[in-house]
Amino acid sequence: MNPKKWVFILILPFLFFRFCSSIDTITPNQPIKDGNLLVSSGETFALGFFSPGNSSRRYVGIWYNKISERTVVWVANRDHPINGTIGVLSFNQNGNLEIYDSTRNLPVWDTNITAGSYSARLLDSGNFVLFQGDSGSGGVVWQSFDHPTNTMLPNMKLGLDRTTGREWFLTTWKSRDDPGTGEYSYRVEPSESPQLVLFKGSTRVWRTAAWLARRSSGKLEATPIFIFNSTYVNNRDKVYTFYTLINTLNVSTLFVDELGSLKMMTWVGRWVEFYSLPKDQCDHYGRCGLYGYCDSNNGVEFECTCLPGYEPRSTEEWYLRDASGGCIKKREALSMCQNGEGFVKVANAKIPDTSKAHVRISLSVHECKAECLRNCSCLAFTSEAEGGANANCFTWHENLMDVRRFPSRGLDLYVRVDAVELTQHMESGGLNGKMVAVVVTSVVLTSVLIITLVCWLVMKKRRRGKDIQESDDENGHLLTGKDIAVKRLSTASKQGLKEFKNEAWKLWIDGKASELIDPFMEDSFSMSKVLRCIQIGLLCVQKCPEDRPTMSSAVSMLVSDTVVLAQPKQPGFYIDRSPKETQERSPAQNSLSINEVTITHLDAR
Repeated sequence: MNPKKWVFILILPFLFFRFCSSIDTITPNQPIKDGNLLVSSGETFALGFFSPGNSSRRYVGIWYNKISERTVVWVANRDHPINGTIGVLSFNQNGNLEIYDSTRNLPVWDTNITAGSYSARLLDSGNFVLFQGDSGSGGVVWQSFDHPTNTMLPNMKLGLDRTTGREWFLTTWKSRDDPGTGEYSYRVEPSESPQLVLFKGSTRVWRTAAWLARRSSGKLEATPIFIFNSTYVNNRDKVYTFYTLINTLNVSTLFVDELGSLKMMTWVGRWVEFYSLPKDQCDHYGRCGLYGYCDSNNGVEFECTCLPGYEPRSTEEWYLRDASGGCIKKREALSMCQNGEGFVKVANAKIPDTSKAHVRISLSVHECKAECLRNCSCLAFTSEAEGGANANCFTWHENLMDVRRFPSRGLDLYVRVDAVELTQHMESGGLNGKMVAVVVTSVVLTSVLIITLVCWLVMKKRRRGKDIQESDDENGHLLTGKDIAVKRLSTASKQGLKEFKNEAWKLWIDGKASELIDPFMEDSFSMSKVLRCIQIGLLCVQKCPEDRPTMSSAVSMLVSDTVVLAQPKQPGFYIDRSPKETQERSPAQNSLSINEVTITHLDAR
């Protein structure tokens, strides 16, 4: 046999192996032309020239190598395509990687680096990396993961490098035939409490909730079976997020399509959608406007509701199911600063937009509440603390926007309300009845104590110098050791004008209620406010229970001067006797108790 044939047969396997083995690296001496491919070492990804959809224009992109349906995850020259199959990807003399038209030798795209590079490698992660060394031994000077297009691969960052100003974010394609930069973007909004936001231009379309150390309200959740883990980083230098696959054999990707939907897909012989956001009306940013919240589980009812203490700005628009105008405070003139205000809980909430929220770390729920209550401008707070542990405390001082309720997940949002709203929630069996009861009781008791103090001083002055048999207030003691106030009534009292309640009523109907005020204290109080308190007190002791105001009405009367008061009716236990009746009755008949004390029986309303 011809020796040349033997030589050819011997070297043929080596030649076949050389041309069939994948090439994953570009060097200055080995460019990539249209028709050639770079394939990562594990054959997971491929890089080369392609034409999307029905377009004839050529782009350099990266796609999954082993998937029959070509799925492009990155495009280099997305806004500068090449016409015809004449493109080349190679290094120039300065070490920059560039794409140019071979006929005109004009670059349409380059890596724009200052440090020279000597090799570029496609990794199995889908990252295309430039190194300062032909063997990859040098440092990384550029990588495609720093310039994402519409797809987020595992371990790819979205966020911001605060030291360099570099931002990692996704932008949509213009269409399936055009990978140029579209109008939707998905990015991290850095603040004290970062959040991921989907934008259309500069308008918010959808957002996640805050990044929480322990849990997240409104975070990306696909199904009960999770296939990935999310990691959030927020420090002085960087703020970013990335995800990793639980099973690295899975092929899954997160991308934003040209219609502005954020989708998580996994490959099981075909692409299967795990989730798509926005999903319902309540996912759309600000669906219920300022100070409103959205609940998609309202059934046939309107999904929008105002937060506690607020009402629709326009009832007509609300009736037409247009909540864009949002909500306003029910009682704008009523102060919520050290005026009996408190908090009403909205459970299982996606907390409001955190772009302007304040964050305090390592606070318990009670400390977070006290922090918000102390600052009169604080409108709401939430805490991720569980089981009494300390955690992040979020407070809002303006614009409660984009709140929604979930059936069983989310955080508890506490909204600041005035004393009237607080009482109404208690009476209607609000979610925070115990807290409301404490606050309202404090308001009522404080008001009663002030009125009692004024009246006691008046009576003490009037009794001064009179007969020792007249009634006076003394301290009494129960068997338990508790101190109580004891009213000792004299025989001169006859349960008539000398009895305080009746005396107050008599002075009121005679138009002399101001005589109840001690002359020494007249300059210490507003006369109109004291008379208003006396009137409220008489309304609360009217004979018929149905005439007496409810607790919420009484609180509203005490804290607001705009509430119109009704004229009080005769108080209960009022005994009006003429002097003749008093003389005809024996001392025994005039006394209601042999111990000469009043006995009052309280009936619950």
